[in-house]
Amino acid sequence: RALKLAPDNPLVVCNRGLAELDLGDFKAAIASLERAAALAPDIALIRHNLAVAYKSAGRAVAALGAFEAAGSIGDAAAVRQDLFDHEGARAGYARALAAMPGRADIESNRLFAANYDPDISSADLKSLYAAWGNARARAYAPHPNPRDPSRRLKIGFVSPDFRAHSVRPFLWPLLSQFPRGEAELHAYAAMQGEGDAWTQRYRQAFDVWRAVGALDDDALAAAIRADGIDVLVDLAGHTVGNRLGALARKPAPVQATWLGYGGTTGLAAIDWYIGDERLVPPGGESAFVERVWRMPKTAFVYGPPDEMPAVGALPARSAGHATFGCFSRTVRFNVPTFRTWARVLARVPGARLLLNAGVFGEAETRALFARRFAECGGDAGRLDLVYTSPQPATWAAYGRVDVALDPFPHNAGATTFEALWMGVPVVSKRDRIPLGRFGDSILGACGLADWVVDTEDAYVERAVAAARDPDSLEALRGELRSRMDRGALCDGKAFAGDFAAAIRGMWSDYCMRNKP
Repeated sequence: RALKLAPDNPLVVCNRGLAELDLGDFKAAIASLERAAALAPDIALIRHNLAVAYKSAGRAVAALGAFEAAGSIGDAAAVRQDLFDHEGARAGYARALAAMPGRADIESNRLFAANYDPDISSADLKSLYAAWGNARARAYAPHPNPRDPSRRLKIGFVSPDFRAHSVRPFLWPLLSQFPRGEAELHAYAAMQGEGDAWTQRYRQAFDVWRAVGALDDDALAAAIRADGIDVLVDLAGHTVGNRLGALARKPAPVQATWLGYGGTTGLAAIDWYIGDERLVPPGGESAFVERVWRMPKTAFVYGPPDEMPAVGALPARSAGHATFGCFSRTVRFNVPTFRTWARVLARVPGARLLLNAGVFGEAETRALFARRFAECGGDAGRLDLVYTSPQPATWAAYGRVDVALDPFPHNAGATTFEALWMGVPVVSKRDRIPLGRFGDSILGACGLADWVVDTEDAYVERAVAAARDPDSLEALRGELRSRMDRGALCDGKAFAGDFAAAIRGMWSDYCMRNKP
């Protein structure tokens, strides 16, 4: 009705675009927002909204230009890291924080980006996080929780992702099989809105459900403390929608972080990082502000989505050449990784490299990454850049891949599980603890430790050897799914028991250290 009255009002046209964006109609949203920007080229907010629409649609190059035109420095930095420009992202975040000091979202995004930057050392990464955490340290009152190591505990889980989300295959196997007799489970659902069908399933896994998306940090911390939570588990780290500000207020006597982020939070108020011996080998504790609790078998459990297709035949047999692949987000790509992949292709005649990511739906982004690959010594003519959507199209695309290649210094996570479940082994390089040890943790837990190496040279040799032995690849492809299904990575009941024991151990440690 507003458009009928004022069809050329740029704010009305912009609002229509935002409504279309909320509905997931990216094509219509972009058309509306481009028109609004043409009607009012001087209104920065409209250009910012257009950039958000471009980014949501996977048009990274267009999003970068629109964010910069709108003066949205921090958002532009976030796009730069997806476009192979870690140095530009680093500089962009510094400029954004100089202009807007104390902006929590920009600070968290900067820390998140640093995880992927190959030019930042482990020590510098730890220092960045520790400085962020020290600036948020809060005084807190003693906790009145009875210090009985054997009583039934109240365990809280804080997350903005109790919905259809990438953590679902890893979180649901734990929560749905948690030994409920040992604890009372509380959810602190930090989402905006009602959630979705998966939200309703999550609700059934908890004894108490709190919708806390509208609460500020003080109010959330007060609610957790009022519930008498003994052990509080953060599931988000520095990802979007996190509530680390509330955890900095120490609302529970014992606090831990697991799953959603992978690295240290930087908060001394969080007592434990939950990992395993491959993810954090002895001596690796120095990478964390938190203490490290190592799970006995694996730090992860996986419940493959029902929609995942059957494992197909080895594609090299019909293609006549090997195909390497990586379906990880482009934020993990960098010069050392591309340089190593280029060397792999050079050693395997006829081989191709298939990269599958959301940003490759845009021609400009494909051209940019082809140039980057050539600059790193690769033959861009042997590069296939694709975007498959929606699922199960991406899972099915593993039917084109013989060997998956893991990026570094930040390894892939979910896509490694998916590749293995689809019968595709993964070559991984150990790197910075813990983000460069995901591959070691996952592959080691399913008996593929020999696919994990320590150097770029060894990475090249392992990938080349795999491609030259199609018989072994074919045999492994046929058994990988059953191997995973029988092993610790897919044993939700055992993992839930181990997790409950870990929580009990953390509580017992607290009781011992804080005797009345």
